Amino acid sequence: MTIPRPYQWFIIVGMNSNSEPTYDVVWPRSPRGIQQHRRAPRLDTLNGKRVAFLWDYLFRGDELFPVLADQLQARFPTVEIIDYTEFGNLHGADEKERVGRLPDDLRSRGVDAVVSGMGC
Repeated sequence: MTIPRPYQWFIIVGMNSNSEPTYDVVWPRSPRGIQQHRRAPRLDTLNGKRVAFLWDYLFRGDELFPVLADQLQARFPTVEIIDYTEFGNLHGADEKERVGRLPDDLRSRGVDAVVSGMGC
């Protein structure tokens, strides 16, 4: 017996009373469990905007974010980057509280956009 890979269609074959094959197609995903929310409108540019970097300190953000900051500032000279160190580690024992404060934290700093680097 083979187990289907996630999100792969598969067919169950059976026999009806006339010894003819029957086919049932099964999709292994459940119905949507949450309601979709309207997304915030995209920013037309990052020039003059404040972009916050968020990280969980798990996978190479210390290497990635400086490169990303350099590239964003080269492309959008007036973008302001708020480094991940301003927000601290978003993973750990106090994760729930930190993430709960995040909307107010971002709002109080006038953040227009977020780059979130959450690794495994």
